[in-house]
Amino acid sequence: MQFHLLSGVHVTGEQGKLWVDKALMVDWHHGEHPIVPATTLKGWLRESAERLLRGLGINACDGSTAMTICGTCPVCDLFGSPKKRSSLRFQDAVLSDALTDVRMNASLSRYRKTTHEERLFSTEIAWHYALNAKVLGFFTSEIDAKKAAALLWFAAKAGFAIGAARSRGLGWLELAEFQAQTDDSLLSYNEMTDTITNLTLQKEVDK
Repeated sequence: MQFHLLSGVHVTGEQGKLWVDKALMVDWHHGEHPIVPATTLKGWLRESAERLLRGLGINACDGSTAMTICGTCPVCDLFGSPKKRSSLRFQDAVLSDALTDVRMNASLSRYRKTTHEERLFSTEIAWHYALNAKVLGFFTSEIDAKKAAALLWFAAKAGFAIGAARSRGLGWLELAEFQAQTDDSLLSYNEMTDTITNLTLQKEVDK
């Protein structure tokens, strides 16, 4: 998957940096390049898939907490649940050669609709033209692999912002390219569209 980045990106890391309150997450190999970690990519795509399937009238649980994960819906089958390991393996998206700067922000009171006093903080931001994400899947049948690819494509197309501070205009992106391969064959967009359509039709039949 390749996304065009329409704004800067921020995912808060664990590394401290002088004069920066919220430093970027960086690659664990060398600690040089900003990254969007695999966990962030997985959670973002899962949230998007849940929202889309519910919009189509297909049962999809709320994966934001362990207590609300059902373990039986199509999203849980693909992304996993406390009782079932996911068939997908996500990789960190490394923003090599990204430019970085620091933005100053103030904490807002949602109740008073004003800024909090003495709540000024700094956020490090990465700027890059593209975000490349790679996902590996391990399935027992080609049908399951095609369903997984179709749902990932569907979720990636619908997602519009990733990472922290999305409400402040960071992390905006759009899907530029999606390539899915099962063994030695590439899946076409028509095949993935048909798979999503079949999921919707199956929901109508099960009613």
